[in-house]
Amino acid sequence: MTEPATAVQPPPAAPSPKPRTWLRWAIPAATLVVGIGIGAAAATTDPTSSEEYQALEQRLDTEEKRTASAQEAAERAGNNAAAASRSAAQQATELATRERLVTEREQAVGAVEQRIAETSIPNGIWTVGVDVEPGTYRTSAALTGYCYWGIYTSGTNGDDIIENDGPTGGFPTVTLREGQDFENGGCGTFVKQ
Repeated sequence: MTEPATAVQPPPAAPSPKPRTWLRWAIPAATLVVGIGIGAAAATTDPTSSEEYQALEQRLDTEEKRTASAQEAAERAGNNAAAASRSAAQQATELATRERLVTEREQAVGAVEQRIAETSIPNGIWTVGVDVEPGTYRTSAALTGYCYWGIYTSGTNGDDIIENDGPTGGFPTVTLREGQDFENGGCGTFVKQ
């Protein structure tokens, strides 16, 4: 006979676990403890006391000093350059003024020299009003020996002597008028007064 079938019952359910409420606060607490530990470790290890930090700090100080020194040198150079520029500008102005004064003096001296050349009578026979200007003339240097000068009526070949002399010293002086010839025989240069 067959035995009546018995219903198979599932195994009794495992008792439901108790809710783990302690995990809700345990994980954050553990994280807090680990964080405090790391923070404490970091707090006790000051990075500024490390050799690397000290070396970097020293290098930074050195570079800051070099930068400050370079800036001071640049400022001095700038000031020196400005002073040199002002000085160069002043020198250029002074030089331009001097050049202008020298040029003016050279022109004045040149004009005087030209006038002296135009109004000087060297050795020879000259017609007044044609070759030389009328006026009073005197030798440019004192005589050291005999010479001859003569004033003649123009066109007479020296036959009509108005005045003449043979001085041996001093500064002979003559007054010449248009229409006369003048002979300078070794008296040096006569210059118009």
